[in-house]
Amino acid sequence: MSKNRILFLFFLLAFTLRMALGAGAYWFLPIIGYDGPTQKAGYQFYDAYRRDTQAWHLAQSDQPLTAAFSGEYAADQYGGLLWMSAFTYRYLTGGTHQPLAVTLLAALTGAAGIFFVFAAARRLLDEKSALIAAAIFAFFPEAILLGASQMREPFLMTALAIFFYASTRGKQPLQPMDWFWLVFSLGLLLFISPGIALLALVAVAGWAGFSRERKKIHWPIVLAALGVFLLGLITLSLSWENLVRAHAGGLFGVLGAWARETAVWNAHVLKGSSGIVQVLFASLPPGLALPFVAFYGILQPVLPAALLEPSLPFWQTLGIFRALGWYLLLPFLAYAPFAVWKNPPLRWLSLLTWCWVVIAAIRGGGDQWDNPRYRVIALVWLAILSAYALAAPKSRWFWRIVFVEAVLLVVFGHWYGYRYLQIGFNVGIRNSLALALGLAILGVVTDWLWEYRQSLSVIIQRLNLPQEKK
Repeated sequence: MSKNRILFLFFLLAFTLRMALGAGAYWFLPIIGYDGPTQKAGYQFYDAYRRDTQAWHLAQSDQPLTAAFSGEYAADQYGGLLWMSAFTYRYLTGGTHQPLAVTLLAALTGAAGIFFVFAAARRLLDEKSALIAAAIFAFFPEAILLGASQMREPFLMTALAIFFYASTRGKQPLQPMDWFWLVFSLGLLLFISPGIALLALVAVAGWAGFSRERKKIHWPIVLAALGVFLLGLITLSLSWENLVRAHAGGLFGVLGAWARETAVWNAHVLKGSSGIVQVLFASLPPGLALPFVAFYGILQPVLPAALLEPSLPFWQTLGIFRALGWYLLLPFLAYAPFAVWKNPPLRWLSLLTWCWVVIAAIRGGGDQWDNPRYRVIALVWLAILSAYALAAPKSRWFWRIVFVEAVLLVVFGHWYGYRYLQIGFNVGIRNSLALALGLAILGVVTDWLWEYRQSLSVIIQRLNLPQEKK
C-alpha cells in the first residue's frame, strides 16, 4: 500500500474515532456519566461545557461576535474558540445549539494534522519512521479524547504541526506555499492561544540556529538559557511563598505572577486529589514540593490507578487507554535525548519538548486532566522524537529507562492492588515511593557500574600487557 493511501486511511480512522467518541459521549454521558451539569449536558470537559454554553448565549444575543474577545465571557481567556463556536451556531447550524458541530470541526482539524506531521517528519526521518510519527499523532489516546470534545487543543496541535512543517525546509528556501502555511498556522495559534504561538516561534528560532552548517554552536548561550530555566524552577521551589507575594516587575515579577497562579491552582488540584496524595505532598520538605508536582505530573495519567481505582465503566475504560498510550510512548520519549544527541536540531527539539513537558506538569499541578492536555499540544514533537527513538539503535540507557518504568508500575501497582483489592501487603504510600525510587536508582547505578567494569576489561584485553616473568 502506498504512503498516500496509508495516510488517508490514518485520517479516516482518526476522524471516525474522534467523532464516534464525541457523539457517543454527547448522547450517552447523560445516562452513564456522573450526576453533574457537565456530563448531564453531554460534555466530557467542564471547560468545554462553560465555553460552549457561553458561545451559544453569544450566538443568540444581539452582540457582535467580537464580544468574545472583550473579556465579558470568562469561559475563554483568549476568545478565539468561543468566537468560532458562536459563529458556527449563529451562521452554520441555522440558529440552533448543536454542540456536535463544534466537535466535528475539532475532529476534522485534529485528524488533518496527520498529513503535516508526516510531511515534517519525512524531512527528518525515513519514510517508515515518518509514518510511525503520523500514526502516533493520529491514534494517541489523549489526542483522540481532545479531538472528540469542544476543546482548543486539537486546533493547537494541528496548527503547531503546520507551523513546524512549513518552517523546517533545511537548506532549501521557503516556497510561496510554505509562507502561506506559516501565516495561516501562526494566525490560528495567535487566534486561539497566543502563548503557544510564542512556543512555536522559540522552537523554530532554535531549530534554525542549530541547523546552520559549519556554524559553531554557542554552548555558553545554550547553557545560559538552561541556567535561567533551572534557576527559575529552583527559585520557585526554595522561595515559593516569597515569590507568591512578589508583585515587582522584571523577571522575578513574572515568575512571581506565574507562581501565584500555579500555587493557587496546585492547591485547588491537591484538594481534589486522593487523601494519600495530599498527605504525601504535605509531608514533603518545601524544597521538594515543586519537584514532586513535576515528577507526579509527568507520570500522569498513572496506569496502575487507571487499572485498579474504582470508577464508572466509561471513565475507567477511557482512563486505561489514556494511561496505556502515555506509558507506551514515555520510554521512547525519555530515550530521545540520548538517541538524538549527535543531531543538533533534534537535540534542540528534544530539549524544548522536555522543558514543555515539565512546564505542563507544573502548570497543571500534577493533575491527570489539565496536565496531559497541556502536554499533548506539542504532540507533533512528541511523535517525531518518539519515532526517531524507536528506529534508533538502543543503548543500555533505553533498557535502563524501561527498567525504571517497570519498577514504578510494579511497586505502585502493588500499592493500588492492596488498597482496592486487598492483594499483597500494606506497605504504605511513603514506603512505596521510597522503595520505587530506591530500586530504580539501585538498578541504574548497578548496570552503569557493570558497563564501566566491562569497558575496563575490554581496555585491558586490548592492551594485552605482558606478564612479568618470575
